[in-house]
This record gives sequence, C-alpha cells and structure tokens, in this order.
Amino acid sequence: MSSNNLTPFSNSSGPPVTHVSCVYAVSGTYGLLPRILYYVTLVFAIFGRRSEWLVIGALVSALTYAGTAAIHIMALVTSKADVFDLDIMAAWAVLSTGALAYIGIIHWSSTLRDSRARVVMICWGILVGIGLVFGRAELFDTELTSPEPACYSATGTLLESPLQLIDPGFNCTYKCFDVAKPMRTKSEILAVPQRVLDNSRYKTLTYVLVGPVQFAAYAALSIDAQEHTPSQACVKIVMSYMIQPGHREQFAKTVYKASMEKWYGGYFALLGYVRRSRWTYKKWLICGFLLPWLFLGLVIDILCLPLMVINVVFNEVTLLEGGYPTNEADIAIGQWGPIVNSMLVLIAALINKGMEVWERRKKAKKKLDSVVADTDVESNATKNELATDSAQEVGVVKPKLAHVQTLQDMEDLMNRSKYCV
Repeated sequence: MSSNNLTPFSNSSGPPVTHVSCVYAVSGTYGLLPRILYYVTLVFAIFGRRSEWLVIGALVSALTYAGTAAIHIMALVTSKADVFDLDIMAAWAVLSTGALAYIGIIHWSSTLRDSRARVVMICWGILVGIGLVFGRAELFDTELTSPEPACYSATGTLLESPLQLIDPGFNCTYKCFDVAKPMRTKSEILAVPQRVLDNSRYKTLTYVLVGPVQFAAYAALSIDAQEHTPSQACVKIVMSYMIQPGHREQFAKTVYKASMEKWYGGYFALLGYVRRSRWTYKKWLICGFLLPWLFLGLVIDILCLPLMVINVVFNEVTLLEGGYPTNEADIAIGQWGPIVNSMLVLIAALINKGMEVWERRKKAKKKLDSVVADTDVESNATKNELATDSAQEVGVVKPKLAHVQTLQDMEDLMNRSKYCV
C-alpha cells in the first residue's frame, strides 16, 4: 500500500483493511447539532412550568423532529441488509430519548397537564412508540450482510465510493455498489472497514436500555396519560379477571381516588385488590405477568428522567466515537441551520408575546384614563351644584309680605301729629 494514497480508513498506524461493509452515511438531519437542539427542547418542555405559550412553541421543533424520525425509521425497514443505512442508528437515538421524555412530559410537566396540547402529545407518543417497534426490529433482529473483500487500486488506494470507479486503476468493485435503497442513491454508498459496523460497544450500551425504552414505547402506545398511576390497560386486566362484576365500579373509584390523593397511590390500591382476590391458577398466571408489569411501570415513571439522560449519553458516545461517516460537517448549514431556525421562531414568539402584553396594557391604560376623565366631569358638576345651592336657601321659602299704605294709615298718622301739638 502506498503511503501517498492513504484514505480515512487505510492508514499506516492502523491494521490493514481486509474486508468492508457498505453503508449510507448519517444524514445531516441527524447530525450532532440538530440532536443537541432536540434534547434541549425536550428538557425545556419537561421543566417549563409557567409560560405555556413558550413551552408549547419550543415543543413544536421537538415534536416535528421526532415525528419525522419515526416515519423515516418505518420507511427504512429493509435498509440494514446489503447496505446498512446508518440513519437507523441516529433515528433510534432520537426516538428512544423521545419515548423516555414522553413519560416525563405527560406525567411531570404541570404546564401540559391541563393543556389542550396534551392530546397532541398523546398522538405524538403513539407515533414514537410505533417507530421504536420498527427500530428495534431493524437494529436487533436483522442481521448484517456478510462483508466483502477489500478492493484496492493499482496504486494501493482503498475503494470506498462508486465515484472512484472512474479511475482506471481499479480492476475490482463491490456487489453492494449495485444495491438500491429507499430515499437514497447508489452514488451515496460508502464502503467502510468491517470493524466500524462490528462495534460491540453499540450493542452493549443499547442492550442495557432496550428494556426500559421498549416499555416507554408501550406506555406511549397504551395511551398511559394519567400522571403517576397504573396504565389503563393494566387496570382493565385486573378488573376483567380478578374483580367481581359487582365490585368493579367501586374498584375503579378507589384506584382513581388513591391516585388523586397521593402520588403512586393507585399502584398500592391495585396491589391491594390483587392481594385480596381469591387465589386461583388464573390469578397465579396473571400475577406472573401483571406484577412485573406494574413494577416496571412504577420504575419507569420514577426514573424516566435519569434514564433519559443515560440514554442520551450512551447513544451519543456510540455515534460520536464509532467512526461512522456523516454527510455533513458540524459547520455545514444543515447542522446549524435548525438551531438558527428555532432561535428565530423563539424570538418571533417573544416579540409577539411582548406586543400582546403592550397592547393589553395600552388598552387598560386607555380605559383607565376614560374612567378618570368621566369621574372628573362628574366631580366638577357636583361641585358647581353645591356652590350654587350654598347661595340659596334650602327647602320651601315663604315669601315676605309687602306693606302697602292705606287710608287708615294716613288717618292714624294725622291723629298722632295732632296729639303731639
């Protein structure tokens, strides 16, 4: 191998590449920066409490991102054989984190608890749960195609892309270069060393959390929307097979009351009814399935946030240190563009909210000024009336009688003059 024609995988310090596997690189949509934005919006949705308009606005980015990933992973159901589409692994990281976050959002977020957006969250959870079912089958139940012997040119260059075949120095090729996959072109196929996909770390890390993640997916599919209570499916199983028909209504009321009065009270009420019911072979069979279900549901509800953090760390360590090729670098527009878009949407929401508050205050001030003006007019009118009334007598005034001179008065006056003389 010539040292002047080294490729990213054929380096002098590492072992020689003898076998390769064909892959599609991780799309820019699932790059590092969009994933970080997704994680931040999920955390904000869980812990955001007072500003409902801001929480729901930020959630739009996370919901659409994970919803698109769920639909995408369903379309990639045949994309592990022959040519492994690495978007499966990136979409699994997005959806597994979303499933654990769904429990936190629907059970722990006081902002969304009584919001109409709760219905949207339930629909989103169902979509993410279905996507995880497909993702698990693709990752863990589908075997990789056997690797092919590495192909080198006459100058010792490793064949890694179909575009290199224009070089007449290559006298060999790979069968996987002729495979077509959904939403991809043949020119995007890359040949990577077998050791890149034969990464035991990924399987070890993801298998640790596959149980909790799949149970979180079940919680989303079963519409487990009541905070800190057993799922409706679990309660119905107990009501159908262990509770007498005449007591089912009382049982439902008891579990509901216990759930409302105390966190996780519904679990203990449910276990109490199971313990008091008559023991039969059917009960032993159901309890063998029901009790682990209840316990796992309780653990997931309590530990959903720590599990989400652990899941993010495991997946990011796997994706960043696995040496998987990506379509775009972190400085590309496809990487930082979504962050800028979200920031612009957030700024627009803040401006809109500020204008709404300003207009509300303006209307309130105008209304207050109008009330004050009306009060001043009424006050001035009252003062004028009081001033006018103070110059007049109050009540009914009897007019004074005017004295009119008469003949008798004249006669009396003459008689008084005569006496004086």
